[in-house]
Amino acid sequence: MALIGFLLCLGFPALLAAAAVCDLARYRIPNTFSIALALLYLPAALAVGTGLEQIAWHLVAGLIVLLVGMALFFAGLFGGADAKMLAAAACWTGFPLLVPFLIVMALAGGVLALVLLALRLVLARTGRQGATTARAGWITRQLERPKAVPYGLAIAVGGIAVFGRLPTVIDAIAMP
Repeated sequence: MALIGFLLCLGFPALLAAAAVCDLARYRIPNTFSIALALLYLPAALAVGTGLEQIAWHLVAGLIVLLVGMALFFAGLFGGADAKMLAAAACWTGFPLLVPFLIVMALAGGVLALVLLALRLVLARTGRQGATTARAGWITRQLERPKAVPYGLAIAVGGIAVFGRLPTVIDAIAMP
């Protein structure tokens, strides 16, 4: 069971990374990633022997993050897919690792926003015309969406940063 639990836990960084790549490429995170990430927590937690009460608290953490994320989405401050992915990751972190996860995510998001701002300034100054055919599609999208930030990357960085401290992962490693 320990090996199965650990293999299920590897889905956490894998799905976060896949969502980050999709967000970087198209500014979209398919719902299947968020749903799979949230649903994968249950068999992983059960496989490593996590108690039902602890599982319930982790799901409550995810629900609270989803509600806050949706409020931010309706206020126009956060993407809907980002809010869902963040909530799915919060199911894994639970309350104990939620703050470290959010801090790393926020720092990564700030760095990402600064890098995109600098990139957009450089691209705007060098002109939108010229070697457009040689320009990568992702860079072209940066000019088309001047306020967008693919926050899925920041969510992935935060989640991967706390991966080794996730209770489910620790339990999987500690199992005989």
